[in-house]
Amino acid sequence: MLESVGLTPDEELIYTTLVDRPRASADDLLDLGLPRARVRKTLATLESKGLVSLLPGLPRRYAAAAPDVALEVLIRSREEELQRARVTAGHLGERHRGARPATGPEEVVEIVTTADATSQRWLELQRSARRQVRAFDRPPYLGYGPNNVERELLAQGIEYRVIYDRVGLELPGHLDAALEMVEAGEQARVTTDVPVKMFVADEHVGLISLQGSERADSAIVVHASSVLDTMVALFEEVWRRSLPLRAEPSADPHQRGQVQVKLLALLAAGLTDEAIGRQLGVHTRTVRRHVRQLMDELDAGTRFQAGMQAVRRGML
Repeated sequence: MLESVGLTPDEELIYTTLVDRPRASADDLLDLGLPRARVRKTLATLESKGLVSLLPGLPRRYAAAAPDVALEVLIRSREEELQRARVTAGHLGERHRGARPATGPEEVVEIVTTADATSQRWLELQRSARRQVRAFDRPPYLGYGPNNVERELLAQGIEYRVIYDRVGLELPGHLDAALEMVEAGEQARVTTDVPVKMFVADEHVGLISLQGSERADSAIVVHASSVLDTMVALFEEVWRRSLPLRAEPSADPHQRGQVQVKLLALLAAGLTDEAIGRQLGVHTRTVRRHVRQLMDELDAGTRFQAGMQAVRRGML
């Protein structure tokens, strides 16, 4: 576990043992199964790293430094090393682009043909973003679950703008997962005609599904070019005409029940009564009654108008 902050297995074993055994001597640690010479050498190394201290008196006994202080120093040191590595990677990237001023057609796109490779490039694309990630989200999915990389990057200030296809939100658990990401800071919108599954990091690299709606295990990686510019423009146009998806209403949140809040989001997403019922865990007749009440409250003649009125009034 502590290898990530630079400790060897022997160092981790002895340090964690000393946490539970204050004032232990080298001989007291021989029951760990390490030769005496390795124990003494490891203790000296831990002392140099500030993780243990030598106590006065004989025999020589050692005490573990407070983990929340000593390990934090190592963690911060490793973070600084990683930051320097990021800076170096950025400089190398600039040199790499400068060495190839003319981009040939064969260098604009790459074809990725396996599910594992597609997943890996998707993760790499997110990690490469410095400002924002744009995404079209629609079936089919390689797998579905929380995007922990997105959570991490949102916390670091990377902007995520995602347009969800209504069909994808009808799948069990997908709307809840989308709303969780919205709560984490994602900007999300919904439409009925997301054209393709697509991701774009800043304006330097994109990933687009290769086989349309049939499969999700192959993709095209698009590097900075007019093709990528077109992908960005397509995203912005679809974003402009899509409806917001929010986890909470922006006005009078305490006067509106959680079921009604989610119902408004589902209406704006354009889901059917049956799909809404599955998401809410209620009978279709109950959904229709709630929808009718909302439409009357919003003075809306159609479900779409109800969604639009909810957005205009700040209820979504």
